Amino acid sequence: MWEMAWRALLPLICVLGLFLALALLALPALLSPWVHTAYLALFVLLLLAAVWHAVTHWRHPGHENIARRLETDSALNHRPLAALEDRLTNAHDAHAAALWRAHQRRAQGQLGRLRIGLPRPGLPKADPWAARSLVFLLLAAGLFVGGLEAEERLNRSLQPDFSASAGPAAELEAWLNPPDYTGLPPVKLDPNSVETLRVAQGSTVMARVFGGGDVPRLLLDGVASPFRRIDAQNFELSRTIEVGQRLAVASGEHALADWLLEIIADQPPVIDSDQDPRVTARQALRLSYKASDDYGLAKVWAEIRLPQIKKRPQKRSTGGSGTGGQKAEPKEGVLSLDLPVSPPGAKDAREAGFFDLTPHPWAGRLVTLEYLARDDKGQVGKAEVIILRLPKRQFTHPVARAIIEQRADLSQHPKRRFMVALALFAISSGPETYGHDQAAYLMLWTTARRLQINRSEPAAAVLDILWRIALRIEDGNMSLAERDLREAQEALMAALAEGADQDEIDRLMDRLQQAMDKYLQALMEQSQQNEQARNSQPMDPNAQTMDAEELQKMLDRIRELSRLGSKDAAREMLRKLQEMLENLESKRMTAEKRGGSPSEKAMRKLGDLLQRQQELMDKTYQQTPRRRRMPWDKRRGGDGEEGKGDRPGESGGAMGSGKRRALGELAGRQGALRGQLGEVMRQLGEGMGRIPDAMGGVDQAMRESQKALRSGRGGPALSSQRQAIDGLATSFRELAEEMMREAQDDGQGDFGLNQEDPAGRPFQGGGMDTSRVMVPTESDMQRARHILDELRRRAGERARPRPERNYIERLLDRF
Repeated sequence: MWEMAWRALLPLICVLGLFLALALLALPALLSPWVHTAYLALFVLLLLAAVWHAVTHWRHPGHENIARRLETDSALNHRPLAALEDRLTNAHDAHAAALWRAHQRRAQGQLGRLRIGLPRPGLPKADPWAARSLVFLLLAAGLFVGGLEAEERLNRSLQPDFSASAGPAAELEAWLNPPDYTGLPPVKLDPNSVETLRVAQGSTVMARVFGGGDVPRLLLDGVASPFRRIDAQNFELSRTIEVGQRLAVASGEHALADWLLEIIADQPPVIDSDQDPRVTARQALRLSYKASDDYGLAKVWAEIRLPQIKKRPQKRSTGGSGTGGQKAEPKEGVLSLDLPVSPPGAKDAREAGFFDLTPHPWAGRLVTLEYLARDDKGQVGKAEVIILRLPKRQFTHPVARAIIEQRADLSQHPKRRFMVALALFAISSGPETYGHDQAAYLMLWTTARRLQINRSEPAAAVLDILWRIALRIEDGNMSLAERDLREAQEALMAALAEGADQDEIDRLMDRLQQAMDKYLQALMEQSQQNEQARNSQPMDPNAQTMDAEELQKMLDRIRELSRLGSKDAAREMLRKLQEMLENLESKRMTAEKRGGSPSEKAMRKLGDLLQRQQELMDKTYQQTPRRRRMPWDKRRGGDGEEGKGDRPGESGGAMGSGKRRALGELAGRQGALRGQLGEVMRQLGEGMGRIPDAMGGVDQAMRESQKALRSGRGGPALSSQRQAIDGLATSFRELAEEMMREAQDDGQGDFGLNQEDPAGRPFQGGGMDTSRVMVPTESDMQRARHILDELRRRAGERARPRPERNYIERLLDRF
């Protein structure tokens, strides 16, 4: 039955297999719609013919066919199965009957060899050219190529696409370009996306359509805008979206894309005062703010005005908050003060600025202060108005006070310039009253002559000169040095914010260094001259202390951070330096120079001891052999396990005599540090009345470290040194916190400006806030320097492959 069915159904199987193979190979998709239709019709006819062939050639096998097939497959002679079924026609003939029975016995004897053979479809006779194998080969190829897309390809092969007869299929490519004020990158739109598009107000849609016969159009809430034709088959369009809920692109009757829109309107900046304005120890006005914008702040400034009418104040204060500022920009009736935004274009900012407004004609008067912020779109946000009194410089020298009085008279009554000139001539005529300062004499005489002769010159042009003369007579070079220092700080802050090159930053750092040295020198001279006043006057509770060494360390740290590419951290450190200097008081500066109290001396020695112990630990680590890393070390913590294998018997090899001798020398250094620890503990007991509990553990750890170093065991020595360092750092923090609390109880404000312990860890007891910018620690900077040196060394090795050297040079470009 199978053999007969196979021969009858083979044409039908081949027709279906060929259609499926061509569909999987996507051959119908290459045909035009009408040829595709003819192709389907041809296969329908072939399918009907194959069905007719199967029906007409199907035969049910009869008993005779079955018996003959068994005899043939069993190789039986004389058809024994047929002989057994035959009947003798002449049964009355005895000889014939005997012969017939003998013939049947021989036939029955052959039945023991009866076998059922394998099926034989007999296709070679029906298909001598083996065309069926080609169908099966195409079907296998189709399954391999399009098996994963079988359903989709089969559907396309059964449905001719008459929509393509009008021309090539249109293809859309669209981009959404957000406005410049957002700072966002362009986004490619997916024509098949069903998600709602969040579009910034003012974004531009740029679209191109390739192919298609009709001119495509863009529909925004149903309002159509036709594309511009580039050539016969390609089109483009650009349109700005301000409002809308639905965006679509269509070509003829076919929709190429359809998106739902959500327009995101740009909100104006939000700004408010962070702290009340206040006057620093150097008579600078400190203004601070906190502001935010959804895409970024372009500019923040404060405007100061004279009150026009008497009104109820919304907020009353004598000071404010912010970050480093720039020079004032006076407008008619408005004093504009630019405040920094760090980093530029930040979405959230909390900064402060310092402004010396004592030379301004409004100094000492009640004014209104208003913070303003602008984004890149031009929207301006405003804070509540604050009413405050501007700081006014109080001059004690009678000549300086007389000059300031004439300056105020000239500022309020410019027409009285001739009378002011006569007064200045009178002041200059007595040089013995201002220390025979020839520079001050020449400046006074020249200014008076300008007021007399050049009557067309505005009187305000000489106000700044008169202010400088008064400052020079009042406190010598101090005010000029202070002004130069503030200008150098502002110039460096601006360069770091704008990303200036390293040469420019180095030049500005040198300028700041010179201004700092000049200012400290002037500060010391002034403090020596006012020795009596310092002892009799109380200290400013907001004043802070810092010695010249600490200032130099901060300058070196800023320079190092800028060279390592950490411009934000350098700017943050400079901002802190600026705040420290603004609150620095000369009389306390001198006290720091003289050495401070016994407890402060002990604290400094404790910090020095901690640094020396850290250096000793680094030396010990370098001289200690480390066992070779094994693959399983990674599962035990990697580098953290290195020191544990340094005990005898665990080292990767025997310790050389040089290493053992070096460790012995380090044992001597450890003993010296232990002796210094005893001296520090004695001073702490005398100065503060108590010794931290952790100090006892430090002494024990140092003793164990010294014993381990003498015996050449680096691993245990490192462990003990780590315990000593932790104990010293804990003691340092405890003592610093206690001294800060005592200083605050005495009304002296913060104690010192050391915001990290000598090991480079952040001081937890108070001090500067570096949460906004992560300022690298000293260990981080050392690692960065080592990496930078290694990169420079490898960049100089010309034997390295060119692609590797190019990569190293790109890494070094920013440094």
